[in-house]
Amino acid sequence: VRKIVNDENLVVENITVGKRSKTPCSLLYIRNIANDELVNEVRRRLKGIKVDYIVDSGELEQLLEESYLLPAPQITATERPDRVASLLSDGRVGIMMSGSPFALMVPSTVVNLINSPEDNYVRYPYVNFLRALRVLGIGLSLLLPGLYVAITNYHQEMIPTDLLFAIEAARERVPFPSVMEILIMEVSFELIREASIRIPSPIGPALGIIGALILGQAAVAANIVSPILIIIVAVTGIGSFTVPDYSMNFSIRILRFGYIILGAIAGFLGISTGIFIHGLILTGAKSFGVPIVASFAPRTKGGFIDALQRCPLWRQEFRPDYLSPKEPQKQPHISRQWEIEAPAEGDQDEQD
Repeated sequence: VRKIVNDENLVVENITVGKRSKTPCSLLYIRNIANDELVNEVRRRLKGIKVDYIVDSGELEQLLEESYLLPAPQITATERPDRVASLLSDGRVGIMMSGSPFALMVPSTVVNLINSPEDNYVRYPYVNFLRALRVLGIGLSLLLPGLYVAITNYHQEMIPTDLLFAIEAARERVPFPSVMEILIMEVSFELIREASIRIPSPIGPALGIIGALILGQAAVAANIVSPILIIIVAVTGIGSFTVPDYSMNFSIRILRFGYIILGAIAGFLGISTGIFIHGLILTGAKSFGVPIVASFAPRTKGGFIDALQRCPLWRQEFRPDYLSPKEPQKQPHISRQWEIEAPAEGDQDEQD
């Protein structure tokens, strides 16, 4: 991080956590950018942890977060020094712990969790296309199974007639209702995913692919589930892999089951109610005093810029204002000076 942030204002404060373990932790921030209230709050929470032993940054994250019931993560954990440097330059505060490869960055917002660190290295048209695909994948992963249950149980008029006949013909010999089918397949998919992580790495990917294929084919042949349901679960699983943050991925995987149950209970009304309650919870949640869903609610300067879409790099003139940085502007209005500077006479003669 020091090699990337070659700034004399980068401050590293050493704080010991753990009464018996005496684990060294470091508080990182850029003195003339980070807000003093944010730095003081992080320092206060670190010094206020009174435990005997602390081993990993995952434990530290749980001791620092405000709400343990909120599904969305409130702290960004990353192993990439370039991302740590980028977030520090925006005015955030980092926490590193001896023996752990992860750095904790606060405050965290939904925008941080759904955007990839590589977005800054990709050209403007490409990254907006990738972000659109990412948002689509997140939406499919979260809502597609619930929408399928709601449509097949309550809103059959939304399905084209030929497709409706095909779905009913495929489900004719299936003994379970659609909600039970999708719960069986979703739980099976989660079991395969967990098993592929626990077994040795050379076998894991092969087990995941082969296990899913064999399980799906056998379930369809045994008339336990319908073929259309296998497609729904497969698309949902692929969509979940588009989430860059591991903790955010877990949050979506858990909430997916809630939307399935709501869709089975009340159709679109249940899913709409779930989205409304989910939005209320997120808008009320904060990470170290900063709303989780900033810069959408509350709406801040810049709005959707560098949130769902990214503006060109030379137009990113300001740091996020919800962080209240000491220096809001990070580059001049015209950062590409070569566009307005005329070439010198000697250079012009050489060109001629």
